[in-house]
Amino acid sequence: MIIRFVLIIAVIAVLSVLGVIHLEDLPWHSREFHVCGITVLVYLFWSATESKFRGRQGGLPYTVFYAVLLVSVVDSFLLRLTAYSSPWILRWAGAVLFIAGSVIRIAAFKLNSVRLLRLGRYCQLAGLPVAFGSVIGTVVALSAGIPGSLHEELNLDSPLEETEQ
Repeated sequence: MIIRFVLIIAVIAVLSVLGVIHLEDLPWHSREFHVCGITVLVYLFWSATESKFRGRQGGLPYTVFYAVLLVSVVDSFLLRLTAYSSPWILRWAGAVLFIAGSVIRIAAFKLNSVRLLRLGRYCQLAGLPVAFGSVIGTVVALSAGIPGSLHEELNLDSPLEETEQ
């Protein structure tokens, strides 16, 4: 997890030194920047932490989650077709819901609870597109994300468990 963060910081530093990005040009005082930035930071932390628990396992629930993420980000940052900025309380509520879902999912792996795993995914799917302010992201989360996550399982087969059988 630390390696991922160091790599991200290194890429940002290299891009800054090369003049590709200018950190002073970022909208540090923008509410939208704050809510999206916190959501992205939590996403990076959650993703790195959960990958330690699930290894290379993926499947449909992860695919639809990444589809929701991609649609929400592209709509919010690039196309702005269905993006919205306010009400800010709604955007922050989306970030809080995403954070709660991420914490619940990490707890689910520690407690070996499929019910918590699915609940965490539903919270993430509800919160992520709202935090990014994307209507189409919310539609994709409802139409594909939730049905695609209904049967998510832990599938934690460790080498130790396999040798004991």
